[in-house]
Amino acid sequence: MRHNGNTRWHLSRLQSFSFVVSVLLLISLACNLPDSLPIIYPGQPAGHVQTSVAKTLVAIEMNQLPGGSDSGLEGTQIPGEATSLTTTPTNFPFPSGSAKVYMSENTNCRTGQGTAFERLTILLKGEEADVVGVDTSGNYWYIRRPDQPTSFCWLWGAYATPIGPVESLPVYTPVPTATPGFEFGIAYHSNIGLCGGFYVLQYRITNTGSFTLESWKSTATDHTGGSGPQPNEQDKFYDKTGCMPAGEKVNLKPGEAYYVNAMFTNDPVGHDITVNVQICSEDGLGGECRSRTLRHTP
Repeated sequence: MRHNGNTRWHLSRLQSFSFVVSVLLLISLACNLPDSLPIIYPGQPAGHVQTSVAKTLVAIEMNQLPGGSDSGLEGTQIPGEATSLTTTPTNFPFPSGSAKVYMSENTNCRTGQGTAFERLTILLKGEEADVVGVDTSGNYWYIRRPDQPTSFCWLWGAYATPIGPVESLPVYTPVPTATPGFEFGIAYHSNIGLCGGFYVLQYRITNTGSFTLESWKSTATDHTGGSGPQPNEQDKFYDKTGCMPAGEKVNLKPGEAYYVNAMFTNDPVGHDITVNVQICSEDGLGGECRSRTLRHTP
């Protein structure tokens, strides 16, 4: 009987010790639990779980993205023709609503629909944004920028999952694009003088864009009066010395420079004149065209 009593006493001590160890272990684990747990809201796409660690890692990744490339960030799909040149609102008329988009991939947000427009910000995978409009093609969302709540941008919809009453959003026509890469500079070069019955002024044209320039037309306005400006249209660019051509170019490729001229029936020297030069990408003033003006006193 004495032996059995000792056995019970030892078993009781062992159980008490095990209980204490278990309590200490649970306390230790509780101290290492995260401050907050991920929450999945009703209607949220699977995978829309953000933690502070995940967002930090994504932020580090985005800082390493090349600034001039959209590779892996955004498709090149461009919306169809605009039915009118409706200007998308850029002020702050929209209250925060219940229509949102959730991002499944990192995506650029731009001043217009397509990669031809300036990138304003990048929405990260798992990020959300308020939606305030959609374009006529249904391919782009007009959203409130998460990084600047008083600003807005156009978001490609391939990786944006809409949530909420998006069917009631206003519909905007696509933002019109300017002719890309069509630029040139104009500068006064010399007074050729009387040549073939006309007084001639020469101007240097520099192709600063990406289009090849093929034809041109010059006109002028004499603000002083009396010089009698005449239009001049050509499919070549000329360099004159006196009345003799010193050279010619059939076109101006990107980066090249050469000459055009303006003609007058009377001497324009000392007059306040404005010269307008229209240059086009095809002969006969065809294709894409753009004009530049220069006001000066030769």
